[in-house]
Amino acid sequence: MVPTFWGICYHHVHHMNVVSLPLLHVSAAANIKELGAQIKLIQRFLNDATIPIEAVYSFPVPARAAVCGFTMVKQDGTRVPGIVQERAEARETYDAALAEGKIASLAAQQTPDVFQVSVGNLVPNEEIQIELIYATELTEDEDNDSIRLHLPAHIGCRYGQAPSPMIQNNSSFITVSVSVETVSPIRKIGSPSHSISTELGPDPSLPGAHDLPFSNHARVSLASDSPFQKDFILTIQSAGLDAPRCVAELHPEHDTVGLALTLVPRFNLPEPDSREFVFLVDRSGSMQGPRIAAARKALVIMLRSLPHKNTAFQIASFGNRTSMLWEQGSRIYDQETLDEATRHVDGMQADYGGTQIGNALSTCFEKRKTDRPTSVIVLTDGDAWDNEDVFQTVKKAVAAASGSSYLRVFCLGIGNSASTAMCEGIGRAGNGASTMVGEDEASITGKIARLLKGARTPLLSEVRVDWGRPNSAKQKDIEDDFEMVDEPVKVGAENDTGNQKRKLNIFDETADAVHLDSTPAPPPVPVILPPPADIQQSPLKIETLVPGFRLNVYAILQGKNTVPKTVTIRGTTQDGADIELPVPVTLSSLPNDASGRAPPIHVLAARKIIQEFEDGRYDDLMRSSHPDFELKKVVNAHIVRLGKTYSIGSSQTSFVAVDDKRPVPPSQYPSHATVLNKTLQMGMYSRGRGGNIGRGGGIGRGGGFGRGGGRGGGGGRGRGGMSPVSARMAPAPSSFSSHAFSRETDLNVALDSDLSQDQGRGAPTGARRFKYDYGAVSALVLTADRSRVGGMSEQASNNPPQTPLDILEALARMQSFAGSFSMKVLPVLKDGLTEGQARAAFPNGTKDDIVATALVVAFILVRLASRGTNDKLAWEGICDKAREYLKTELGGVEEVDEIVKKAAIGL
Repeated sequence: MVPTFWGICYHHVHHMNVVSLPLLHVSAAANIKELGAQIKLIQRFLNDATIPIEAVYSFPVPARAAVCGFTMVKQDGTRVPGIVQERAEARETYDAALAEGKIASLAAQQTPDVFQVSVGNLVPNEEIQIELIYATELTEDEDNDSIRLHLPAHIGCRYGQAPSPMIQNNSSFITVSVSVETVSPIRKIGSPSHSISTELGPDPSLPGAHDLPFSNHARVSLASDSPFQKDFILTIQSAGLDAPRCVAELHPEHDTVGLALTLVPRFNLPEPDSREFVFLVDRSGSMQGPRIAAARKALVIMLRSLPHKNTAFQIASFGNRTSMLWEQGSRIYDQETLDEATRHVDGMQADYGGTQIGNALSTCFEKRKTDRPTSVIVLTDGDAWDNEDVFQTVKKAVAAASGSSYLRVFCLGIGNSASTAMCEGIGRAGNGASTMVGEDEASITGKIARLLKGARTPLLSEVRVDWGRPNSAKQKDIEDDFEMVDEPVKVGAENDTGNQKRKLNIFDETADAVHLDSTPAPPPVPVILPPPADIQQSPLKIETLVPGFRLNVYAILQGKNTVPKTVTIRGTTQDGADIELPVPVTLSSLPNDASGRAPPIHVLAARKIIQEFEDGRYDDLMRSSHPDFELKKVVNAHIVRLGKTYSIGSSQTSFVAVDDKRPVPPSQYPSHATVLNKTLQMGMYSRGRGGNIGRGGGIGRGGGFGRGGGRGGGGGRGRGGMSPVSARMAPAPSSFSSHAFSRETDLNVALDSDLSQDQGRGAPTGARRFKYDYGAVSALVLTADRSRVGGMSEQASNNPPQTPLDILEALARMQSFAGSFSMKVLPVLKDGLTEGQARAAFPNGTKDDIVATALVVAFILVRLASRGTNDKLAWEGICDKAREYLKTELGGVEEVDEIVKKAAIGL
């Protein structure tokens, strides 16, 4: 299990532990209106180091939230709002800003309930404030007509392979303020997690506050500043919160209507003649203490609430392994088996090791009875990273079980920091439901009763929503939904040989036996999306209704001129009874956000539609008509369009904020002493200022991370000890990497060019996959700026001098498959070479890749060709491929020679 934390930290090479930036304050301001909330999370940090640094922190959000605002605020009050870009593009924007010495930040989704923010070029002794805004729907709570606001405090220690390392600062305090507005008078308001101060009535600062209904408003704050160590929970009860309602919202800029339909179903149906219940209990190490106690309590309650006729049940426990109470299978529910099960539950401890949820679910599905419906109820904190594998396991099993022996999966999430992404995802994939309880909540019986009643209720089918418009949501031909654009295939006359046979000369003296075809490969096929569908809905298909669990359905309709007056929920029960519930539509009166953010219903609707794509829930015709690699491109393109249109962070989009006003002066770049190590795990690649690069090699003088033996000053490559921090962490798969930018030279930024491309080609999100061993270019990184060698650290100056082979290897790593180079190669070619200087000898409008590639060719010919024949083969391959690219772009050898001559002038 890899420890995961939150906070901004970096690693100082003279310290053998993580250095935390002081987290000065955390505040959360929530604005609740009826069934939704907007939360503004503000965290203020101080860089108390004496040098600029780049640092990273991770923080949790509810899995159902839509992150829709991101702003970096500097100490002088300058606000730098983030913009949403495609994930790889945002990373490139951020990296380029850091290379130019600008202060920048990047917010990227790691999982649906974990975001990671990187802040680069933090100025010494300066505060930085990160503001993040997200909108979220509220869930039902213990009682009827009640809602629950959940503000997660930190990320739990999750089992398995994390998408990105998480680093924590536990010393912070939090201030929480909540403004509440309901349609009906507030009956009850409280917090099971913290001591709060409550004041009824509207905020006096609101316009016309004296005219607003007094009992429909409240203001809540913490009774005192509290350590930010556990989730904040607020519960509200008000008449009519469970009642059906539908709110329409007009987008201020787009010709669209956003609709939010919600209700808590209440109905009773005849139960099946026979059924099976499987209770799957998490007994991994993370469940120790109050969590396993809460699980035992919930099990005792649910066991005694099972139907007493024709019911079979089973209790499974899991961690690193899975065991069954009755290995031969489920037993009939009677007093004897109930007593045996109770004794088993009373003896449960969290002693099963890791959290292998997927394997445990597979075991339960394999051993279930297939002659009756089965409900699997999972009790877990969800602290594992393999969300997608677990969801796929559940979806496949549910799809394979049909008819009268259907399968459903429910989840009870237990504990502070429990993974909402895992718990809610299991319920969603299992056509069931999920609910969360705090490990120290005094009363959880109401939630347990809801969960079990949902598990006992027969499956409803064909539930759908009529949005009051002609059924334009019907699937058109798949060609109308999207288009994969290919280049036309040209067939020349030379290919039409008729019946004539072509002769082959097998000893052609003009043929070069060692020549390789360097014709550039075709570019990736672009995805051209059509305009959005007339009706975009989430969930795309409503699998069932679960009594006691809130149903939220969102839609974005094209055209604001026809707002429906009524929407209707329709469906069919298993015995053929029809369901029809008309719900009147009311127009939202919320004012538009002055900052230009998308309105809240559109934001939540777009986030839920994105979630459908991320869950793999899209039209079957789209899935069956195209190979997986094409389908993935189309799905990602839809996610990117939604994310950029409504400014939402997602698996394919990120926020990036760049301050263009005040670059960090180059004189402040340190020659050594600071590095951000994101993983702090053995076997990782790390890069730092003044430190060698290698597989787990030392970082800076006297470093020694991962498999870090000492070479030179103790910071080189080797396979020896590891730092105290590393020793506390589990080994991670070698595909994950850590890095920090060296500001002694921009070479590291250039070397990162392939990483962003890898992410665009499907590399794991949140991880940056290194395809090569940086140890071979460690000397180059330390001394690429030859003019500064004398002013560098002792560690750097003691390294062997840079050789031409070092530079050639760096160039090889930066060359694209087509032979071209980007402008990020400039620092390798000449120290201090700016883009303006590089372009001086070229005609206006010359493409960046042509300029950079011509400079590389000139560099090789001028600087290295005279160094003897030992290196000739090494640089000729790079040079020839680069020249072939230029020939393709420019049209001939003469044009290539001419542009290379111009490039040589610039060098």
